[in-house]
Amino acid sequence: MPLSVQLAWLAVGLVGCVGILAVVKPSLFAVVAQRSSHWVDSNKVLAQLDRRVDVDKYVLPYSRVLGVAVLIAVVLMARLLSW
Repeated sequence: MPLSVQLAWLAVGLVGCVGILAVVKPSLFAVVAQRSSHWVDSNKVLAQLDRRVDVDKYVLPYSRVLGVAVLIAVVLMARLLSW
């Protein structure tokens, strides 16, 4: 079984466990939800990354290569979805 499918099943299993926890023990679910909803302030880090970049300068010279890369990505995603 491919790793992506295994990760998808793991994600589905974790979401299922949370759903079961919410149904069986709502008080414990509330504690878990409260602990996992802490806000992480990322503004300081993102402020350093917030610089204007002229994308055309990097994209236009390689438009054919990027177009092929996009088409390959579409084919791969279609193949994954067809399984």
